Amino acid sequence: MRHSRIRGVVSPRPVVTFFGLAYAFSWVGWLPAVIGMREPIRTLSFVVGGFGPALAGAVVTWLDGGSVWAWARQIVRWRVAPWWYLAAFVLPPLVVGLASVAMVLLGTAVDPTVLPGRFSLVLGSYVFVALIGGGNEEPGWRGFALPRLEERYAPVPATLILGVVWAFWHLPQLVADPNAVYSFAWLVEETPGIALRVINIVGFAFLLTWIYNGTESVLIALLLHAGINTANSTLVPLPIEAITGESFITVLIAVDIAVWVVAIVLVVGTRGQLGYDTSRNPADRREIR
Repeated sequence: MRHSRIRGVVSPRPVVTFFGLAYAFSWVGWLPAVIGMREPIRTLSFVVGGFGPALAGAVVTWLDGGSVWAWARQIVRWRVAPWWYLAAFVLPPLVVGLASVAMVLLGTAVDPTVLPGRFSLVLGSYVFVALIGGGNEEPGWRGFALPRLEERYAPVPATLILGVVWAFWHLPQLVADPNAVYSFAWLVEETPGIALRVINIVGFAFLLTWIYNGTESVLIALLLHAGINTANSTLVPLPIEAITGESFITVLIAVDIAVWVVAIVLVVGTRGQLGYDTSRNPADRREIR
């Protein structure tokens, strides 16, 4: 009886419920890091919190009377056209390459000679990100929320909604910065960087929408997400101290420009459908549930 009552609350608004639970699970999970607990609790906190969207997707699927097994099968759906794998692996370095051009145009000299020394880090970083550093979010964001949003909205507004929610979900990760001095002056100083990262994440959401719509595979979206995070951390052709120091804002602006160029090309090239099969879409897109 209690489950029936809960289902009566969840079923009319599964996406809103998912967003609320994803934030709740992750932000509670990140709380030890936010309040400054030391290692290894701090790292464990980040890892646990990162599974919030996936956990929320499983919970809401179950509460809504759906098959958790069917939802989970997307995570291992690997039978897709080979070129989708190519897209998942090529798009991240393409974005970084465009960002490098943008950095030069913005007056920052790049240094490709730093890259060979980082290639040994790429595989380890990629596997880490895929499993627990970002890719683990995809069963929730793309595997649960995106298909339901696209039942009620066209792909572009659906992606914007999801991108904004996804972007602001990351806020506690910034608050947990051990070097931050939390004050009004700190907030003012950090606001441009926060805004640029929100713009960055929303832009990447378009790439992930396109690749998920084309494959209906969380696995391929996970591979792209892992590639994006790995490329941003290892393939930017600047010394690490420059990326995290005086060139930080320039790098963010350049990456934003690059990702939005790719996003706009995908939107225009697909006539706004981003790979979505319109035959699956109801004629009337109602308000978000």
